[in-house]
Amino acid sequence: MESLSELLIRELADLRRFCALLAEERKVLTGAEADRLADIASEKSSLASQLSQVETRRDALLVKSGFSKGRSGTEAWLASQPDADAERHQWNEVLKLALQARNENETNGHLINLLLKQNQEALSLLLSGGADSIYGTDGQQRSLADGKRSFGTV
Repeated sequence: MESLSELLIRELADLRRFCALLAEERKVLTGAEADRLADIASEKSSLASQLSQVETRRDALLVKSGFSKGRSGTEAWLASQPDADAERHQWNEVLKLALQARNENETNGHLINLLLKQNQEALSLLLSGGADSIYGTDGQQRSLADGKRSFGTV
């Protein structure tokens, strides 16, 4: 069975990977690589599941050791350990990265909603009055005033 120290190391590594994945997601969202979003979403889901499992195992070990679950139990366990400087540092890093991940995930969610809204507005504009009124069958833009192309021969 894993120790609490080993679980902290694992949780910290997983959180670092999760934050890196969120940074990659932001890069994809602000670039032109939308085809990567499905892969990133799958990776995020898998990693979130792993993090949840580590937290569950940590909570079980805390309870088995006579402490409460969660943050308060972990902090009580750390306080009971005389030579747990490395674990305290890891725990502080876990807390910092968990907050960072939550904030970055929320920001990416807002960005996704904004991009969806922009796409819906663009689609609505194209479909209002019929797509033929804006673009011809050849894909060229038409002049809305006279039905002629806005770019072409003079």
